[in-house]
Amino acid sequence: MAEILTDDERHGVTRIREVLGDHIPEDLDTDFNLRRWWHGHDHNIETISEKISLYLKNRKVLGFDNPKFVEEFYEREDNKKIMQYFGMSRITTDHVTSDNAVVFVENGEFDKAVLHTATTTQYLKVFFACCELVLQNILKIEKKTGRPSYGLCIFDMGKVALGNHINPNSGCNKVFRARALIWEDFYPGMIKHIVVVNPPIMLTAVWSVVKFLLGEKQRQLLKFCRNQDAIRDIVGRDMLPVAFGGNLMDKGYSTRTDCCNERKPITPTDYYVSGTIFKSYGLDKLPAATHVTVKANSKHRILCTAHRNESQYLLAWKFTTSDQVLFSVHQGEILVYPALRIVTTEVPEEDVLVVTDHEQPLVVEFANNNRFLSISINLTLIAGNILKTTELSLTA
Repeated sequence: MAEILTDDERHGVTRIREVLGDHIPEDLDTDFNLRRWWHGHDHNIETISEKISLYLKNRKVLGFDNPKFVEEFYEREDNKKIMQYFGMSRITTDHVTSDNAVVFVENGEFDKAVLHTATTTQYLKVFFACCELVLQNILKIEKKTGRPSYGLCIFDMGKVALGNHINPNSGCNKVFRARALIWEDFYPGMIKHIVVVNPPIMLTAVWSVVKFLLGEKQRQLLKFCRNQDAIRDIVGRDMLPVAFGGNLMDKGYSTRTDCCNERKPITPTDYYVSGTIFKSYGLDKLPAATHVTVKANSKHRILCTAHRNESQYLLAWKFTTSDQVLFSVHQGEILVYPALRIVTTEVPEEDVLVVTDHEQPLVVEFANNNRFLSISINLTLIAGNILKTTELSLTA
């Protein structure tokens, strides 16, 4: 290995392997990757074990372990449906600096009407997949070069509408905070720099929003650059898009000088229509909604059977929340629907899960990690029979 780990890092990597054993897939079980977890979660082996275990379950249920994940990423309809409303450059091993950084651009401009176009889960799944794409490219580079790699994000604030973010409790900020937690929890240490280009003259308002959206570790990655020389000092010239003073164009993906895709304008025809997914599965009549209160530092579990609908078994739900809640569905020890921190804004959270093993009950769980406040949920659950409802402490 070209880079030697310190004694503490070797100890940390060894401890992670001891605790998780054979549960870590071979492609993720590298010294460089486990070192990122060790530092990213402050050498806390309990936290690391908990986060990696949940990450691996999510990774499997989301299909990130598919050998063709990288190859098919930009062709997947679920990814394209969300990404068309945001400007991003291509994440690829073609855009790597001499320092092994994977460089990509995120255009901060977006239409707040995007909150009307999809459920929060649909959006978070795609952001999760983008993070995984960065990681898999990093792992590929590290395997090839024997040197550590990292992500380098160029965030363009040139056309950011600050009005979308001034209120920390705006729908946009709530969803963006939920997405930031995916990065913080499951991809620690993966991004080394966030190079903020075209920042506003007055940073006070921006910083108040940043403190809400990002944790302290993530805020330390920010590099505000007011001129192209400052950008080139961090990124170099070859992998820096022309728009920011570099040489890079990616004409196979975009004709733009920032290498980002063109954003699709949002019209009312793009709005998400609640209930459509239920009708597609023949679920025309939904049961009455019930009110659920999840107390602070606790979780609400519903043990139920699948609903038989014609020739298949289903579990379906529709809910709104008063604040962020960790939602998941299990069968025994198996996660069958991704565990994500959900907050609803302009559209309700709703989905249908096709159940292949209808003999085994399912557990629908809402977890509240707020230490002080309860969360209110308005829930419609389409299941066979409700077997049991329990309230547990968060650690149970």
